[in-house]
Amino acid sequence: MSRYTYTVRDVKIHVDEHPEELGGYLPGLFRLEEEDLVDWTIVSKSVDARKKNSEGVYLVYSFQVTLKRPWAKKKMKGFRVERSDPKEGVLPSLASIPGEHPPLIIGFGPAGIFAAMVLAKAGLKPVVLERGKPMEHRVADVDDFWNRGDLREESNVHFGEGGAGTFSDGKLTTRVNSPYNQQILQWFYEHGAPEEILYLNKPHIGTDRLREVIRGLRERICSLGGKVLFESKVEEMVLQEDGSWIVTIQNGSTLLGSDVILATGHSATDVYRMLDRKNIIMEPKAFAIGLRIEHPARQINESQYGIYHDRSILGAASYQLTYRDQSGRGVYTFCMCPGGLVVASSSEKETVVVNGMSYHARNGSNSNSAVVVTIHPEDYGNTTAGALSYLHKWEHQAFLEGGGGYAAPVQTVGDFLKGRPSKASGKVKPTYEPGVTWGDLDRCLPTYVTDPIRHALLDFDRKIQGFADNHAVLTGVETRTSAPVRILRNPETLEAIGKRNLYPCGEGAGYAGGIMSAAVDGLKVGSKIAEKYR
Repeated sequence: MSRYTYTVRDVKIHVDEHPEELGGYLPGLFRLEEEDLVDWTIVSKSVDARKKNSEGVYLVYSFQVTLKRPWAKKKMKGFRVERSDPKEGVLPSLASIPGEHPPLIIGFGPAGIFAAMVLAKAGLKPVVLERGKPMEHRVADVDDFWNRGDLREESNVHFGEGGAGTFSDGKLTTRVNSPYNQQILQWFYEHGAPEEILYLNKPHIGTDRLREVIRGLRERICSLGGKVLFESKVEEMVLQEDGSWIVTIQNGSTLLGSDVILATGHSATDVYRMLDRKNIIMEPKAFAIGLRIEHPARQINESQYGIYHDRSILGAASYQLTYRDQSGRGVYTFCMCPGGLVVASSSEKETVVVNGMSYHARNGSNSNSAVVVTIHPEDYGNTTAGALSYLHKWEHQAFLEGGGGYAAPVQTVGDFLKGRPSKASGKVKPTYEPGVTWGDLDRCLPTYVTDPIRHALLDFDRKIQGFADNHAVLTGVETRTSAPVRILRNPETLEAIGKRNLYPCGEGAGYAGGIMSAAVDGLKVGSKIAEKYR
């Protein structure tokens, strides 16, 4: 029986006219007979609030619809309609012939997970070496840190199953236009992520749901013959004459791998130092540091959605803001967490590092975002060692200003703009645990960072009413926005320059920024290795 499939784009539905169930609504909307609509799926969904004060707020959809008969042109009027053909998968055949030794993957964050998935599906039985603990033990360790200030340097917000993204908003947005994007989302969905991630314009899983998804991905990799070894910190790597690698882990045992994927994340400073000793070519790169700002979620929702702010179908509002300071430095909001928390993210003793995190529901009382300033290699001496020392300096200074115990220094926006220390909170209560100390954030960052942030806050206030409200709270310091260096690799083979069968990968290698782009890079590198054994 013939079927006709179409993609319908830019379908706008006012939030006050949106039906509870779309299935019964679409035939009338598209001027079709109900029996002609065989199937439909949402391709994309976004919010258009640009004319919230005049025309209102709309949900904007693209649908794929399958019909029994061709769609008459006169009934298409008013819609952007095009015929759709089934898309072929972007991954080539993954069947490969295993070598004498398995590929080794160092790190089990997004890059390591999806590299392992590709290699396992190819039959190459990868072995993953993760320095941290499996999810359930890692979550307990992080809870201990947040509740009691008990930091474990190998099991924390950055190290352990799932990587740093596990304790975040679980954003699945990316600026990388890769054919692998949809495959990554599909695998997330197949292992427990909500179906909406397949079509939302700004998909997110939430830290609570993401933890279960990561476990599901690990179980799938293992069912395909892969292995994940936890508490297996890599201490040494040696390249053999035949191109294989001997890798030594913390308990003294060694593994032999045909290939090594470095997917260690942006906070593994010991790995950067090891690579530096081995003369593996790295280059310093720009990154960003700053503070995290909190507002009442209701205030952000009202600013973004106007009188429609309480419509549950819209969810918590987000924003993304940029500013070019008179000094020439860029300032921008980063990792915005609607209805979320500011969380302690230290991975080294006597440092304070903050990040943002949201649960899937995004229903917390505050919304937060980093406000960060671009740092250039010349700011830290243009060396790998200089970059690591620079970050540690400000993280340790924040620890001192917090008074110890991993309390974070905080200040109201009003006091920060006036250049005076804060002594107590106002209407906005900071969400950071294990505690906060009111004070002066100018003592935690260089002037060439704090001054541009001041200027940016006033600019952002013109874009989002109340952004620079006196009672908004700033917490320091945000320093882990991206890797401070890039491990150079051959653009064709993806191997590290001058090192056979060593593959720098993901955010820690400087080739990604966030869950999705790191996952894509892992898939890309895993596919490149699988091709060698085909």
